[in-house]
Amino acid sequence: MKGDKIVFGIVALLLSAGPGGASTLNVGPGEEYSTIQSAVNSANYGDIVSVSEGTYYENPVIKKNGILILGKNKEKTILDGKKSFSGFRIDGASDVTISGFTIQNTWASGKEDAGIILYRANNNMIANMIITGNVVGISIYTDSNNNVISGNEIKDSSRNGLFVFSSNDNKIYNNNIQGNQIGIYADSARSSSIYSNNFIGNRDQAYDNSGLNSWDDGKSGNHWSNLKGGEVYNLPGGAKARDNHPLAGAVAIKEVVISKPTDKPQAQMSGKEMEKSSPGLPGIAVLVSLIILVRTIRKN
Repeated sequence: MKGDKIVFGIVALLLSAGPGGASTLNVGPGEEYSTIQSAVNSANYGDIVSVSEGTYYENPVIKKNGILILGKNKEKTILDGKKSFSGFRIDGASDVTISGFTIQNTWASGKEDAGIILYRANNNMIANMIITGNVVGISIYTDSNNNVISGNEIKDSSRNGLFVFSSNDNKIYNNNIQGNQIGIYADSARSSSIYSNNFIGNRDQAYDNSGLNSWDDGKSGNHWSNLKGGEVYNLPGGAKARDNHPLAGAVAIKEVVISKPTDKPQAQMSGKEMEKSSPGLPGIAVLVSLIILVRTIRKN
């Protein structure tokens, strides 16, 4: 009986260790990775790409699920797009978080290009960013659904601060959207929630050509710097989109707390991820050896 307890104790101890912990991949001068793209290429689900202060002249593409890309200081960790293509591009990936950068100097060679583009990408978060001086700030493009845009300053875009095209159920709140040609342009988009944002000094504050998005949460809407009075804010265009509860004063933008993605189901893991998350043959061998040892002690 005593031996059985020892065996069960060993098994419980090994199981409690659970999957292997996420890795942190450091980017910057003197770090293992000199570019954001190289760290992203090496990352697995749940890993953190931690980027030191500095200016990075690149256009990273993220095609892996469940990674966090975190800048150390959003004022001093700068991604410069070199006036070529987008800054960060999340391409078909999900559960990605990008936070803590300034994104600048990106171009729009295609309709979807932007400082940050989400392309056929679901369940991602863009938070705590300064996105300035781009043709388009953020593009949520073509079947990119259930994404969250929060805690950002999106300003001085020569075209759109945010462009939402043919994508649904996105949540855009707690952002300063300022000094863009168009603050938000929602084109063929539906069922998104857009509230608690500041629309300040955009040439055109917002368009919604479907009229099927919510510009308030039922209690509070957005702050519109050009609102002269009245109980609702009617967006221009013929779709009858409107903010039913516009805010009299500007919203205090809050920093978003970043959390890690939930564990990935083993059925969706790659071979390397499986090795990382389970004890494998060495762990099984140790367990079997301990069981044999305990049973030998019991017999003696």
